[in-house]
Amino acid sequence: MIETTTFIKIVWNTFVVLLSGMLAYLEISQEPFTLFAILLVIDYITGLWKAKTLEHSITSNKMKYGLISKLSLIIVPIVIAIGAKATGGDSHYILLAGMWILVISEVYSIIGNIYSTRTKQEFPEYDALATIGKYIRNFLMSKNVASCPIVKEDESERN
Repeated sequence: MIETTTFIKIVWNTFVVLLSGMLAYLEISQEPFTLFAILLVIDYITGLWKAKTLEHSITSNKMKYGLISKLSLIIVPIVIAIGAKATGGDSHYILLAGMWILVISEVYSIIGNIYSTRTKQEFPEYDALATIGKYIRNFLMSKNVASCPIVKEDESERN
């Protein structure tokens, strides 16, 4: 029988290899991605600290929701890179802007959590995903949509 610690090491190493391979394939720089993941952990911890200081109830459901919410943010750059790769687009600038917005959002959230802990007052939230969505929409709208191969095929089928 495999020991529990050995099993955990195998699962962890497999996860790291798969994630690293996916990041390399999608051309996502590992350093900003790793730093973003570290910021997510710091934000989660400071969020718990803030909730305890402001005497909000901390339940296992709220902690699970918070953890899932933070983990879903890690998926955003991966989804952007997959979408750009699938359409043959250059994902570098979109990914860079998306990562920049997410990192700034996490820094803002961490500072807000610390502020709330010190002053015992709520700090206004900032929705980074809405900002990224608007940025991508504006970027795509600024491109010549008529030059897209999918649009040309649809038009030729109608004639």
